[in-house]
Amino acid sequence: MTLTTPPVKSVKGAMIQLNPKSGMAGIMNNIPNVVQFDINPETLTRSFTPWKAEAEEGVPSPGAPVQPIEVPQKFTGFEISIDPYATKGSLIPPNSFSVEARLAALRKMIEPTKGLIGDLLQSVADLTNTGSSDYTPPEVAPVILWLGARIILPVQVESFTITEHQHDALYYPIRATVAMDLKVLTPDYFRCSDSDAAEIAIAAYEYTRAQSDLLAVASLADLSPLWRLIAPI
Repeated sequence: MTLTTPPVKSVKGAMIQLNPKSGMAGIMNNIPNVVQFDINPETLTRSFTPWKAEAEEGVPSPGAPVQPIEVPQKFTGFEISIDPYATKGSLIPPNSFSVEARLAALRKMIEPTKGLIGDLLQSVADLTNTGSSDYTPPEVAPVILWLGARIILPVQVESFTITEHQHDALYYPIRATVAMDLKVLTPDYFRCSDSDAAEIAIAAYEYTRAQSDLLAVASLADLSPLWRLIAPI
């Protein structure tokens, strides 16, 4: 296989939205919003903004919190494929709602939410005009991007474009691709949150960063190119 030949098999991935609330609201909405997808891109673009120390005049006073050393990271043009007909051995056979259901779940990841059950109950209450006078504002819950063992990161969806491919007799899509721009959320983003969702998001970030640090150390195992620069043979 040459470098220009893509792998035969696509990679399974998932986006998992966690409910940030705790207490009874968290228990009631403990069902995460999960969207599984296939991804087999020829390229995966990740952009990093170099970390910079604070300017001299902006040096914090003694006892102030230390500036976190975190490098902003983004996924640009991240494209996923939703094709239930390409998945073998699924418990639920592909049907008219297979793709539309996943697209609906993805759209919820860019909207304020009370969780899957909370949003459904709110929609029913609005439809039947039986809602409570006690209004609880929804929140934009964190999303975990899961790509194999290499990338498990909390992200925020910044842009979202759906392309539907083919439709059935009811005009539900049979296949779809979704292009997104994703911003990686660092632990500093969750510093004011004490929810279980925030702890999971931070753990995911630290796992991926620890893996990166370990691989950076592993790169020292091959120093032969450096020796060739010093003493060409």
